[in-house]
Amino acid sequence: MSEQDINEFCQSGGKILSFVSDSKYYAFEVKTVTDIIGLLPVTRLPKTPKFIKGVINLRGKAVPVIDFRLRLGLPETEYDARSCTIIIEVGSNQAGIICDRVSDVEDILPEQTAASPVKNGLVKCFINTKDKNISLLDPDVLVRTNR
Repeated sequence: MSEQDINEFCQSGGKILSFVSDSKYYAFEVKTVTDIIGLLPVTRLPKTPKFIKGVINLRGKAVPVIDFRLRLGLPETEYDARSCTIIIEVGSNQAGIICDRVSDVEDILPEQTAASPVKNGLVKCFINTKDKNISLLDPDVLVRTNR
């Protein structure tokens, strides 16, 4: 997600898919989400960071899967019936993000947003709705392994 995309979202709003991990709300712009699926069997890859759980076979394509909690440095927990994988597009590739649960698809107005003071960080924009605070994530930063 480019800085222009973030500024555009903050200035004009748009649709997000919100999800929960560790009792906090996060989101991706809907245009970056291709699927929401249950947990599939994961093939572990050697010599990868712990937060990369491995790859799944999604319609004949190998898709890397990231445990969102581990990516943030939070403790690993058992998955439950509400745990799921959000498939996002990053450039011309896909990645799966395991979260505790998906929350909502929401329309966000510009007045509900505040750009992150950290340039090129994981959280690009903060969103305040009447019942929750949401961190809008940059998918490109999320999938980088050199962080």
